[in-house]
Amino acid sequence: MKKILLSLAPLAALALCGCEVVYKNGGMLVVSKVIQAKFATGGCTYDPTTLELTFGTFNPLGGGYTHGLVIENHLADNSGLAPGRVNTNDFQVEFAVIDYAQIDGPAVILPQQIVPGNSLIRTGGKGITQVVIIPPPVAQAIGGNTMKVRAQVQVYGRLMDGSRVKSSTYEYVIQADPTFVLKGPTCTAPQVAVACEGSNQDTGTGCG
Repeated sequence: MKKILLSLAPLAALALCGCEVVYKNGGMLVVSKVIQAKFATGGCTYDPTTLELTFGTFNPLGGGYTHGLVIENHLADNSGLAPGRVNTNDFQVEFAVIDYAQIDGPAVILPQQIVPGNSLIRTGGKGITQVVIIPPPVAQAIGGNTMKVRAQVQVYGRLMDGSRVKSSTYEYVIQADPTFVLKGPTCTAPQVAVACEGSNQDTGTGCG
C-alpha cells in the first residue's frame, strides 16, 4: 500500500499545481506581438494589424506602461467530435503573469507581477487583450533610473470546458527614461489632447 501511495504522489502534485496538457502550451495559444492603441473618432481602439514598435519607451516617474497583446488561437474547432457537441476551444483570457530582466542600468529588484486581462479569442482566430505590462509598483522600483527592461509575458485563462490553459511566453523590451515626454497633438478648443494608454508612454494620441 505504501508503494502505491508513493506512486500516486506525483500525480496528486500535478493535479494540485494546475499543470496543462502539453499540446495546450506548444504554440496553440500564441502571443504574437505588442501593439499600441490608436486614436479614432469616438475613442481609442486596438487593431491586430497594427505594427509593433521595435521596443517601447515610457517615463517611470509618470506611472506604468500599458499596451495590447495580440493573441492567436490555433486550437481546432472541436464541435463535430460527437453529436450535439459544441465547440469548447475558444480561449477566455483571465490574467497575465509577467517576469522582468534588466538589460542595462543600475541593479534594481523587479518582482514578478500578475495583472488582469479580458478577451475571448475564438478558435482559428486572433484577438487582443489590454495588459499593464509594467504596473505602477514596478515603475516605482525603477524610479528615476534609465534602463532597458525585458518583459516576459504569459497569458492565462480557460477554455469553454473549464480547462486551465496558458499562452506562449512573449518578450518585449521597454526603455525606461525619466526624461521622456509624449508629444501630443495641437487641438482646437473645446477639444483636448487624449493619450490612449497614458501620457507618460509611447502611445496613440488624438483630439477628443
